[in-house]
Amino acid sequence: MVVLHEPQLGGATQSVLRAAEVLADSDWSFVFWAPRPSSLYDELVARGLRVEGAPRYIDFGLRSLVAPPGPRRRAQALRPYLQRLREFACELSPDLVHANSVTTLVEGLALRHFAPVLLHVHEMVPGGVRGRLIRELAWRRLQAVVAVSQASATRMSLGRDMPILVYEAAPVPDDPLPQRDADGTFVVGSIGVISRRKGSDLFVEAARLARAKAPELRFELVGAPTDPRDRGWGERVVADAVGAGITHRDWADVPERLAHWDALALPSRHDPFPIVVLEAMAHGLPVIGARRDGIAEQLADGAGLLVEPEDPRALADGMVRLAGMEPDSRRAMGLTGRARVREAFTVEHQAKALAKAYVAALDRSR
Repeated sequence: MVVLHEPQLGGATQSVLRAAEVLADSDWSFVFWAPRPSSLYDELVARGLRVEGAPRYIDFGLRSLVAPPGPRRRAQALRPYLQRLREFACELSPDLVHANSVTTLVEGLALRHFAPVLLHVHEMVPGGVRGRLIRELAWRRLQAVVAVSQASATRMSLGRDMPILVYEAAPVPDDPLPQRDADGTFVVGSIGVISRRKGSDLFVEAARLARAKAPELRFELVGAPTDPRDRGWGERVVADAVGAGITHRDWADVPERLAHWDALALPSRHDPFPIVVLEAMAHGLPVIGARRDGIAEQLADGAGLLVEPEDPRALADGMVRLAGMEPDSRRAMGLTGRARVREAFTVEHQAKALAKAYVAALDRSR
């Protein structure tokens, strides 16, 4: 039983769905619990998956108190939500509960008397009292903890307890993208929720600085300000981007957009192991990323270009540098990234590691 928290098909959900599709061909079967109503619930139904759910208003952090529908309705909705969750678990009698993200720790704790619970951490857990509480509850109450990168695992560790490492993954197409006919332009794109954690504002500022040095550069920003804690801020960033001449799209098919770009840039402030970076690498597209968290692991050993975090000027210099490289050198960088994904970050690698984590959780329960 996989517990999902996102109302839309986000990276954490896409990750587990891809792995589950591979594991469903072996000895595993999956049932999903998701917020209902939501676009994610509708998507799972459309895929023919078994899914149940209820309205979900659980979130962490003080800013969530002012998010719709307000603190009072959020508190009132918690008890009936957890009651329906337990009823479904009782009807289902799952062998294992996969709580997919730190946000679903609440559901994991509510279900720990029904089945062993594995917490799949797709985040960089915060420090301070809140982070300590998350770690204590996960390690003291649940059967297994999984993290998606070494950086994420280190942040989630408690004493000698270290999460099982199951890297995020991306499908690898049969062939890399062909070298784009640039027509005198060089296009840099970025994909992600318009938010502080993804560094959307850093991308916009870097684009301004880069274009001042290299007017032939063009930029595209894909994503919507759907993070409830950053919505107003994100809307201002989008307006700023459009005003700076950056093409903006709320949504796009990732492989389709990658084919129109010469490089992907992701200047995240916090990012455990972004799947969009793996997708670009798998297609052979050069990537510029902040030397932060899991991005530094992804782009190691020449698999991409790393720049200092929180530094739009360094990002702009990286963009200009990449645009000025010989096409063969850029191509070699992209193919190095593609080879790195094939060696360690395929969906098959992820599914195999996740199956071992499931068995570990069951063994610990026994």
